[in-house]
Amino acid sequence: MTAPQRADFTSAGMGARVVALVGALGAVFAMSMPWASEDNTGVAESGEVLLLRGGVEWTGWGIYGASRLDGHRPVSLTVAMILIAGTVLLAVAAWVAFEQTRRRWLPPATAAAAAVMVIVSYPGLEGVNGRFGAGHITVTEFGVVVWRLAVTAVVLGSARLAVLQQAARPPHPDAA
Repeated sequence: MTAPQRADFTSAGMGARVVALVGALGAVFAMSMPWASEDNTGVAESGEVLLLRGGVEWTGWGIYGASRLDGHRPVSLTVAMILIAGTVLLAVAAWVAFEQTRRRWLPPATAAAAAVMVIVSYPGLEGVNGRFGAGHITVTEFGVVVWRLAVTAVVLGSARLAVLQQAARPPHPDAA
């Protein structure tokens, strides 16, 4: 039986690094997509509620911005900082894991950080949808879904790399 190859240079290890890096870059690009939008509503003569344009659209980078219509913010400053700083740190960590193949602690740490970010995003963005002010409706947009999928790709790629590195770890000299 042959010894397992080092995960640093196998095609599976490279594939896991690429998945994590592409996911992290996708998450950074998803921050530029619409994350939330707010529209005015009006009541027609028939009594139906109609959406009127003229509201605000927030991207991931500006998710903490105040509404022009009523001044409310979709998320708190803490949530916005966690999402923005976390996304940038994930991109840096994925890039370093791609370039520095000997840092064995980085893939599991990146996978854990990305998993925490996805989990935190659910309660953190929960309050975006709703009615605010006099007839203003705020809804979550597709950028949130794209961001969550991209960060999930970071979780999967980094976890796969961590497993490969653990499997290819040389036996301890004292274990005989």
